[in-house]
Amino acid sequence: MKEISFILSLTVLTISGYFFVTDFNISAGINQIIYTALLLILMLVCIVGLLLTLPSILKDRRKAARVVYGKLSEKIKKSKRFELQFETS
Repeated sequence: MKEISFILSLTVLTISGYFFVTDFNISAGINQIIYTALLLILMLVCIVGLLLTLPSILKDRRKAARVVYGKLSEKIKKSKRFELQFETS
């Protein structure tokens, strides 16, 4: 769920950034000001969403890597113990 939220925030941020750049006019009409303000608010919400989900995603990836490495190191230790039993001096 966190990954989906991160991807959606990133997608909406890029789309709203695109519309902000393409529709940017220097005109001072009230409609243009409201439209630009709404785009900026949407972009800020997306940035906050990215900042909130990024640490949890990174933590989950580190935890998954630790679990995989932990299982791998246990297998290596077991195989070394097995080899040491049959070692001839």
